[in-house]
Amino acid sequence: METIELQLDPQTLERARRLAASRHVTLEELIKEVVEQLGGVEAEHDPFWGMFAHEPELVDQVVASAMQAREEHSLRQPSG
Repeated sequence: METIELQLDPQTLERARRLAASRHVTLEELIKEVVEQLGGVEAEHDPFWGMFAHEPELVDQVVASAMQAREEHSLRQPSG
């Protein structure tokens, strides 16, 4: 293992400490978790859809709502 030194402003450091405490982990474990989560994002996927990776039911609702709106309010109105 390697040791690194990080410089954070007081507000960021306090926020990181509170976040670590709320998750019952050390700052080191919190940083490791963040790096693992960020590293798991595949570049080929749209980052906005990635936000919904753990919410398949919500995505289904959004798509169903969009399809219903499209049926009721066509975007292709006749000109004139």
